[in-house]
Amino acid sequence: MRSFFSTLILLCFVFTAIKAENINKYEYGRISQEEADMKEYPKDKNAEAVVLFDLGKSFFRSSDEGLDVIYERTTKIKVLSEAGVKYAEILIPYYQEGNSREQVYDLEGTVYNYDDVKIHKIALTAANSYDEKINNYWMLKKVVMPDVKPGSIFEYKYKISSPFKFNLRDWEFQWKIPVIYSQYIVKMVPFYEYAWSFQGNTQTLERNSVADTYEHRIGPYTYKELIHDFSMTDIPAFNDEEFITSSNDYITKIDFQLAKVNHPSGGSTDVMTTWEKMNKELLDYPEFGKFITRAEKIGAKLPLITQLKGKSDEEKFNAVVDYVKDNYSWNEMTGKYISKSPANFVKEKTGNVADINLFTIGLLRSAGLKANPVLLSTRSHGKVKIDYPFMDAFNYVVIICEVGDKRVVADATERLTMNYRLPIRALNDVGLIVQKDKIEWLDLDIYTISTTTFHINTKLLDDDSLNSTVTYISTEYDALNSKAYFGSDVENIKKRFNSSIYSVVDSTVQTKHINSRGRPFAASFEMKGKPEIINNKIYINPFLDMTLSQNPLKQESRLYPIDMIYPDTDKYLCKLTIPDGWKVEHLPANKKISDDLFDLEYTVDLFDDKNISITLNYTFKHGVYPAETYADLKAFFEEMITKGNEKIVLAKK
Repeated sequence: MRSFFSTLILLCFVFTAIKAENINKYEYGRISQEEADMKEYPKDKNAEAVVLFDLGKSFFRSSDEGLDVIYERTTKIKVLSEAGVKYAEILIPYYQEGNSREQVYDLEGTVYNYDDVKIHKIALTAANSYDEKINNYWMLKKVVMPDVKPGSIFEYKYKISSPFKFNLRDWEFQWKIPVIYSQYIVKMVPFYEYAWSFQGNTQTLERNSVADTYEHRIGPYTYKELIHDFSMTDIPAFNDEEFITSSNDYITKIDFQLAKVNHPSGGSTDVMTTWEKMNKELLDYPEFGKFITRAEKIGAKLPLITQLKGKSDEEKFNAVVDYVKDNYSWNEMTGKYISKSPANFVKEKTGNVADINLFTIGLLRSAGLKANPVLLSTRSHGKVKIDYPFMDAFNYVVIICEVGDKRVVADATERLTMNYRLPIRALNDVGLIVQKDKIEWLDLDIYTISTTTFHINTKLLDDDSLNSTVTYISTEYDALNSKAYFGSDVENIKKRFNSSIYSVVDSTVQTKHINSRGRPFAASFEMKGKPEIINNKIYINPFLDMTLSQNPLKQESRLYPIDMIYPDTDKYLCKLTIPDGWKVEHLPANKKISDDLFDLEYTVDLFDDKNISITLNYTFKHGVYPAETYADLKAFFEEMITKGNEKIVLAKK
């Protein structure tokens, strides 16, 4: 019996020691020898850095105006390589509206550098942080941890006091680097009810909810908190691969939305709405629906609208959208609400996306067309979850208009897009049409194929050099991308097409339609180069190294869709002329692939021993591919790369 109690007491000491060790492991200001000695993270040996712990807490505290939401965060990171140093820049967004704003305070930070003898501490100072305006509502505090290098450990903590109950912080468990431990504690009060949704593998989430025994007081009222504890361990890095909308759509996280306010004196107010109620409120809202009504009255007085009487719907639509695009400029601010009155917008001729597109809707209506706003979320903001009627899911508004017997979408912020196309940033799954007595979701996917075509005429000269003339033409979204990237900038054209063998001749570069709305982009230029010559044989890439050389899909598998935005066709048409004294020794084989996902066709024809025609056409038939097609898509890229880089071999006669 004495032996039993001795063993029991020993076990109690062991459990207590383990618990204390785990608490200390996530304690600010404590660096272990194991952390100092860490050279790589065993569970991800390629990791640039690793989050040792990330601890968050949100709770309510009494203030002069009732209750404020307090958010605390403490984070410690180990840097493992030079690439991991970038995580030493900390971004802390905070919100402001009217005369109210959130406050960031109690900011602390320390960098620990270990030199095999001792640990050197460098403290964060006020000089290491500054504030930056994002838009009219959001500010960003940027913090740069000092003297961070490979091997450093740094930690930081801060608090945010918020008067905005709707802004209970969400929590991302997953980073782009591994996370060893992440915990978020939320202490709820009975006056505010929140809906929450978890994105990720629920089997890896630990959740505990307990009622606090401590009684709090606000004015004459007392209450107890309900404490929710969410935690995860050994979270793998989020691999932000190519062809993705936003990490917000797939990263492991938990989101909160204010659903109901329970008034201490009795009664409650629903905050979490329905789509029907949201539409109605938006149409009656001064900074949304009422703005359209006022813009319509302004439009009725414009000479433009008077001149459109008797015109077709298509003529009216294009005239109005052209007018706004040509006379008003976008300040690159997103948002679903206007930032100024219609009169000020007309006077200043610049505004955010809501100013411009809601104003355009008013003008379209004054011209006799049926036009409505469409709320959506931009690609970088994440997809809208239609099962959750959350207003903050949206950050952008565009136009839908009935033109004759069809409906078209438009965005007057993007001057060079065709009038019935949205800019790429707005192509994100679905949008909600804001209209009376009807809930309708608009499919934002694009099914029209964009094309890019290369016409290449190459001659092999007597000195064994190559002289090529290239014509480059792109349409639809490819044209929009080309105009934005190339314009008439010779350096950008050289940057895109120069290679180790072939180079653009500066004086020959010409571009067309760079400022023409909706027209294809065209460029032409000459290229010169010296082909590879090995053992008196010439190796020529007919497409001058312009095709893809590396597969952008690098992982073994993928759990989320491959979002290429829009269907796309690339065409390479080459004519190669060889001089006397040379003959063709090797031509690549023809190839054809065609299925529901993509097409590829590669053909080679030899004419009169001097002229060779080589074509490569490939088409991605969909803008978005489901995850289960990843292996097929990856293999298709490999085939594209192989055929696009095969060489013609010439030998001396």
